Amino acid sequence: MGARMKYMEKEMERLRTENTERVKVAFSASLSASTDVKYIGPYAEATNVVYENAFTNIGNAYDINTGVFTAPVKGVYFFNFVVFNPYAISTGVRLLKNGNFVVAASDNPPGQDTEDTACNSVTLLLEQGDRILLQLLQNCRIYTDMWKRNTFSGHLLFTM
Repeated sequence: MGARMKYMEKEMERLRTENTERVKVAFSASLSASTDVKYIGPYAEATNVVYENAFTNIGNAYDINTGVFTAPVKGVYFFNFVVFNPYAISTGVRLLKNGNFVVAASDNPPGQDTEDTACNSVTLLLEQGDRILLQLLQNCRIYTDMWKRNTFSGHLLFTM
């Protein structure tokens, strides 16, 4: 019984150490911290979008100045983004990995309801230093106000 107890104590200590050493990465941000109305776009070319109001930025992998997420370690990451736009212009953004298109979310100009929301999610294997960012699609617009309906978030699921 004593040997079994010692084994369990060692195993608990190993798991505690492993959890302490595990890299923790998570962020969630909205376009703006302000309650003012803010339109972004439309532009003639795709334009990087900066979600400048970070609610969470554990590990500081998301840069609120550039809108770029940089993977601190090789691992599997999950990203989610939501875009909102009222009125008569289409909305849409695309997620890029190292400058290459991965997924997008878009919606045609609002119809009878005058508001449209689109979202998408993706799980990606990233190498350390890989960069993720969102771009507003050309001729599209996004909008923010006190409701903060445009968000970008991600987190590390596990390291490789």
